Amino acid sequence: MARTLEQILANEKPEVVAQAREQADAMLLNIHLAELRELVDKTQMEIAEALGVKQPTIAEMEKVGRDIKLSSLKRYVEATGGKLRLDIELPNGTHWGFSV
Repeated sequence: MARTLEQILANEKPEVVAQAREQADAMLLNIHLAELRELVDKTQMEIAEALGVKQPTIAEMEKVGRDIKLSSLKRYVEATGGKLRLDIELPNGTHWGFSV
């Protein structure tokens, strides 16, 4: 019988699970940046022009595993015409959000 992901993770060392989660989070951030750009029908070149950088810089920001600064993320989102908001989930399950 096949095991679930939860069962597999339960048998792994906590540090291995933590590292895998960090890598997955980084990959998702990069995927979401490209998805955001595509949602607003912009090219990497258009985002680059709005930020005053060259297109390869945008490609690098969207690259899997790239860790970008919050200030860079804010500028990227604003270049798409959006506004960045952070939503923090607290240990008690409530959320606290604010604009950046």
